[in-house]
Parts: sequence; C-alpha cells; structure tokens
Amino acid sequence: MKKQNMKKQNMKKQNMKNSKVPLLFLVLSLIVGNSQAGTVSLSATGVTSAPIFVTSTLQSLTTGLELYVGTFKNVSSLNQVISTYKAGVSASNASLAQAAAATLYSDTMTWLTSSSNFYSFPANATTITQSPVGATGKVLFTSTATRTVNGVSGTYAGASASMDYTYANYAGGTGAQLWAFYGTGSEIAIVTDSTWVVPGTNSAGLTIGTAQLASSGSGVASELLLANYIDYASGSDLISSVAIAQTVIPEPSSASLLALGVAGLVALRVRRKS
Repeated sequence: MKKQNMKKQNMKKQNMKNSKVPLLFLVLSLIVGNSQAGTVSLSATGVTSAPIFVTSTLQSLTTGLELYVGTFKNVSSLNQVISTYKAGVSASNASLAQAAAATLYSDTMTWLTSSSNFYSFPANATTITQSPVGATGKVLFTSTATRTVNGVSGTYAGASASMDYTYANYAGGTGAQLWAFYGTGSEIAIVTDSTWVVPGTNSAGLTIGTAQLASSGSGVASELLLANYIDYASGSDLISSVAIAQTVIPEPSSASLLALGVAGLVALRVRRKS
C-alpha cells in the first residue's frame, strides 16, 4: 500500500512539473505579445497644406527647439495655467513689465514640463527616429523647408519623427488625450486635436501633426489652447505661439505730483479767504 501511495505521489509531482512547461510558454507568449510597440508619427513640418509652427511675429522657430508631446494629468489645472498666462502682466514701466513677463513665462513652462503635471511620450519611448537627429528622449525642430506664406517664400523649421511605444505601459492610459506644445523662450503654443488619443491596442498607429489642425478648421478653442491660427488664401497657413501681454501703467512724475500739491494749496488758501 505504501509503495502504491508513493507511486501516486511521484506521478502527481511529475504531472505538476510537466504542467509548468506549457504554463511558462503561455506567460512568455503573453509578455512578448504585450511588448509589441505601436508607432507614433509626428509631423510638424508644414508639408503640403498643413500649417507651419511660427512665432507670434510669424517668424520661423529656432532649430533645436523642443516639441513636447504627451498627456496632462489634470486638464482643469492646465486650463487655469493657460488662463493666467493669457491674462498677461501689468507694471509701472516697460522694464518691470518685461521682467514680470519673463517670470510668468518661466513659471508656466516649469509647470507644463514638470513630470508631476505632464506625461512625456518621447521621454518614455522605446526608440525615436528623427532626421536630422534630435536628442535622446526628445523631439526637436531639426528640419527646415522652404514654404510660400501669403505669396512670400521663406525657410521654416519643422519637426518630424517616429517613435516606438508600448501603449499598454503608457502612464497616461489608453484613451488619454494628447497635447503638443513648445516654448520659444518668451512665447508658448499649446495645441491638441480630437484624433490625438492613445490607442487601445499596441498594434495601432497614431499620427500627430499640424495637418489635423488645418483639416478641422483651426481656431477652435478645443484645438488651439494657446496658439493663433492664420489662414492665408495662398501658400501655407501658420499656427503661431502666444506672447505674454504686457500692460504698462505709468506712475505720476515728481513734477506732476508737485504741481498737484501747489494747486491744492492755492485752492485751500482761496477757500479760506472766502
């Protein structure tokens, strides 16, 4: 009887051992399957009828400028930041207004790029292919192209890249809305589109570019959160960054204050005499 029980136990152990082999293959196959990366294509070069990113004065962006792409964790907070930026600054003279604007710009970009507020697609991509080459974990405006804008030919900077990404591991989650933004050093542009959504499956591809912004009639607030769209009858259209409004409220001069004081004293003396 003991021999039979031992034999049964040995057979049971062997069966359990054998069952682990297909289970191991199943786990490996799931891991391999989930690691399949989708492709995120970026196109901000102003090709064909797509708009070109420019400054508020319609000048080309500086080559080497970073184009941020990703998801904001709190859209309500983002809207507050945008509202504060749009409100601009006020000061008693131009110098103080410029200093206040520089501080507001710096504070805004710090908030936008903070990992506490923003999930970066490029920073977490498996690989990024960009030509000319940009930088590790970044997409930069590295290319240049000649475009005719409102009948005038000019050279403009563009950003074009493709990234391999495992959407299943994306911190923002599938279905998350994506934004693209950049800062020139004094101006900021933020844009989005209803098609810029993290796919639900890894095999799906995603294209982020200015073409979508044009095709749906740019200028809609939900797309151009912090940017201006200029529709030209001929040539390429433009999406420009927004500069911080600077209001100067001049202080009364010493001479004017003295004059007001003298006038007050004269009025007081006349009143007493009467």
